[in-house]
Parts: sequence; C-alpha cells; structure tokens
Amino acid sequence: MNTLSRHLKIALPLALAASAAQAHPGHAAGLAGGLLHPLLGPDHLMAMVCVGIVSVQLGGASIWRVPAAFVAAMIIGGAAGFAWAGAHFAEAGIALSLVALGSAIALRKRMPHALVMACVGAFGFCHGYAHGVEIPEAASPWLYTAGFVASTCALHVAGIGLGWLGARGTTARVMLRASGVAVGVLGLVYLGGIATTAA
Repeated sequence: MNTLSRHLKIALPLALAASAAQAHPGHAAGLAGGLLHPLLGPDHLMAMVCVGIVSVQLGGASIWRVPAAFVAAMIIGGAAGFAWAGAHFAEAGIALSLVALGSAIALRKRMPHALVMACVGAFGFCHGYAHGVEIPEAASPWLYTAGFVASTCALHVAGIGLGWLGARGTTARVMLRASGVAVGVLGLVYLGGIATTAA
C-alpha cells in the first residue's frame, strides 16, 4: 500500500466522522465561556492544534513565533468582532485556515517564514473575530477574552507536543500527515457548506 493510500485510509474516516456543522453550542458567560469556546468548536480546536504542529515543522524560533502571531492577531480580531459584529468573512477564513494548515501538515512542505506568519496572523484574526462576535451580552469581555486566549495557548502547546511526537518515527509521521489530510478535507466541507448557505 503506497503512502498516499495509507494517508487516505486513515484520513477519510476521520473527516467523515467529524461534524460539518458550523454552529457552536451556547456559551457560558465570563471566564468559563471563554475557556470553553475554542474547545467546543471543532473548527477552532483543530486549527489551533494545527498551528502548534506547523510551528514544530518550521523549527527554530518559529516554535514560539508562529503561535504568538496567531494569539496576537486573535486578540485584535476578538476586539473587532466584539465592537463591530456583523461581518461574514470570519467563517470562510476559519474554514480556509483548516484547509491551509491541514495541507501544510500533510505535505510537510517548508514555506517562507514571512508567508507563514502572514497567513497565521490572518487566520488568527478570523478566529478571534468569531470569538468576539459570540461573547455573551452578560459576559465580561475581559474575562471572556482571557479565557479563550488561555485555551488557545493550551491548544498550541498540545499541537507542539503532537508535532514533536510526530517526528519520532515512521508510523507517527504517517498518522500526523493523515490527520493533516483529514483537517484539510474538513475545511473544504466547511467551505462547501458556507458556499451553499450563501447561494
């Protein structure tokens, strides 16, 4: 069985098993809601873990610079979403983040650092915007923001750990690349759902 077939055999069931629903469940107010939001939204969770994995693939200072760029842009996007809710670009940006990050993991292709930072920043802004739009009216914006920033950092660390483990053997590398394929496919499913809704 060639490598691509092995990847697809692992990835396709994962993609099919994942929910393609874009809506997130209701959120609690304050810090708890912020902590839970990235964990209860599979699109957010997967993208943030993938950022950590990609940072390990790039190596060197990218291991902290790439996640830091995502978090910084996410905070800015959260403020924008809280202040100017109503734009509809964020969901498409989140879906594109899954396609791009999943593809980067699957292909293990090194890209220019500046390009990665720009893309990760744009994706972070979109994820942050979605967080900001969904801040409950009764929540403290500061506590909610602190919560989703803390969860995001934890997910990045988890991704860094997975990226490190994924470099430790052939089977682990295949599994990690298959996961990248699954994330990319799910991103395309999300994009298809967005396009269908907009039509």
